[in-house]
Amino acid sequence: MKRIFSIYLLFLLPLIAFSQAEKQLVPSDLKQQTIVTEPLSLQKGFLRVGFTYSYSVLDKYFDASGKKNYFPESAWGKTVGTMFWGQYGVTDRVMVELGIPYTNDLINYHSKLYAPEIDTMVSSNRSIKGSGIGDLILSATYQIIPSAENNFSLKATVDLTLPTGKKNPTNIQSTGEYDAPTGYGVFVISPRITARKVSYPYSYSAYMSYNYNFEGSRIITPGDNSEKNFTYGNFFVIGSSFIFHLNEWIALANELNYSYTGKGKLENTPSSDLSTSWGVSYEPRLIFQIKRFRLGEDVHIPLKGKNRGADPTYVLIIQYVF
Repeated sequence: MKRIFSIYLLFLLPLIAFSQAEKQLVPSDLKQQTIVTEPLSLQKGFLRVGFTYSYSVLDKYFDASGKKNYFPESAWGKTVGTMFWGQYGVTDRVMVELGIPYTNDLINYHSKLYAPEIDTMVSSNRSIKGSGIGDLILSATYQIIPSAENNFSLKATVDLTLPTGKKNPTNIQSTGEYDAPTGYGVFVISPRITARKVSYPYSYSAYMSYNYNFEGSRIITPGDNSEKNFTYGNFFVIGSSFIFHLNEWIALANELNYSYTGKGKLENTPSSDLSTSWGVSYEPRLIFQIKRFRLGEDVHIPLKGKNRGADPTYVLIIQYVF
């Protein structure tokens, strides 16, 4: 009987080992993980490159009382932003990133004035446009609690924004017609923490971020001869998201967040003339996963707010893992 059991065990052990080996993901499989199943940072040696495109018109805003209003009929604009991203896994728990933004903004002003001396209407068209490289972003992420299947995970991230974009207006024709700067002119450090729980095919996450702006100087009003010292109001955001798979290669994300911008400082300007702002936004997102290639479409929809824009923003995200 012992001999029969030993022979049976001899044949069974390779099958057990084989079945266990099958459950282990090889590197090619890890590079194809979806937004639900992937860890909070890239695996060691993995490289992900990405491209982000965003588009929004300037048409409506939330005023100081929280009411949604239209900008004056004579003003219309659009903001177009692109970002090239590179992410690299230094270890299985440490990831570094580099973001290179490019902006292409335009605001048009159209006005009509009656000229009694010639008994006619005189039209005037002015535009503010800005295009070029913006402020570079360096980022580092550390998984405090490593990702695990059907388990809780936690990561901390620090972003550093470098003022590499043009900070002052150029080609000034008037206060309403010039080339706008493409950068903000200050260093910004942004700590962020993200927690996630995965229960396939569902993923639940929450995050909190804070932007601390250092002091800078720039020309505030086009035509001024000197720069003024200023500090942007610090920015705080907290939010949560729920992601689930519609099938093996399509996921739907729903995100809700609240953000607040504090008072800034401007040389020779009373603090009472500066204001805070806040907003609540909803962001539905559809993500397609085709092996190592990922395509995402996102719409940022402002729901409520004060002293900030109220127009939706469309975002397209393309990523590939090497």
